[in-house]
Amino acid sequence: MYLIHDADNSNTQIWASREDYGQGPVWEFHVYGLTDSGDLRTCPSIGMAFELVGADPRPVLEIAPFLADQ
Repeated sequence: MYLIHDADNSNTQIWASREDYGQGPVWEFHVYGLTDSGDLRTCPSIGMAFELVGADPRPVLEIAPFLADQ
């Protein structure tokens, strides 16, 4: 897993992981810090993960455009 977003003054983080469920590898995005219980939210796209935290994914995609590949 790779940490791709760590909000300033917040406990919200987005981690990217490459998974293979038998149909070829795909990126999954795990968002931590949204709930009091500490449960994560798993998103199928980087856009959805960044929307949950209210941030812009463009700076990350400029550095790592392969994260948009599905």
